[in-house]
Amino acid sequence: MSLSDHILMVREFAEGHLVGENRNDYHIRLKLDHSMRVLDNGLAIIEGEGINGRTAQLATMAALYHDIGRFPQFARYGTFKDAESINHGRMGVLTLRSLDLPDGFTEHEWRLIRAAVGLHNAKTVNPGLKGPLSSMVNVARDADKVDIFGVILDHLSQPGTPDRVVILQLEKHPTRYSRAVLDAVMSGGSCDYSMLRYDKDFLILMAGWLFSLAYGTSARLLLDRGLVERTFGMLPKNDEITDLKEKVLTHLQAATSARH
Repeated sequence: MSLSDHILMVREFAEGHLVGENRNDYHIRLKLDHSMRVLDNGLAIIEGEGINGRTAQLATMAALYHDIGRFPQFARYGTFKDAESINHGRMGVLTLRSLDLPDGFTEHEWRLIRAAVGLHNAKTVNPGLKGPLSSMVNVARDADKVDIFGVILDHLSQPGTPDRVVILQLEKHPTRYSRAVLDAVMSGGSCDYSMLRYDKDFLILMAGWLFSLAYGTSARLLLDRGLVERTFGMLPKNDEITDLKEKVLTHLQAATSARH
């Protein structure tokens, strides 16, 4: 497997969606840069978790190609909001089927890669997943989440109104958040994107992701980069949020201290 060939494939495919218009090209480059960082995160997780051999190579591909559907999604619909366009994981599967991909993997392995791409943004992971596909999906999901923390925090830290495409057209408000979102996260349940109304809801949703990370390495990456502290620093200072922070930190401490 030549990783550089696959990186070039993703870059050329993404750049093929540049049209010379600032708004469009900004969002295409945003997702291309995201894809490269998710690849780096995936490689760090693979190394940290001792994933090796062919499974490591397949998980690397799952991380690199996880958002390949984002480029045609934005070109066609002008949004990254799946509910208003198309499921970008499914679009990724269709896209991979249409591309002349580099050599190095069997057709069975490409089916596994497409499956991981299609599952990386599922609300929950089927606990029955086995073998390489389980590692591929979990690496892609964790690597994706680690980078999304940074992307969203950077956008919400910008002066003025942040790019609303990136934060899914949510309303920006200094203190408001939805009780239903907080309750869902505190109860350990998953929160659907359709429940989000305010930008703070997205931060609470991301805090909820921390309970579903598959790997201790992913938790360490988030903690070491200060992303967990930044997330709670941008939320209101009240007892509810303090309780959530304590619950998150307790969980992450256990995750990072567990043996792999």
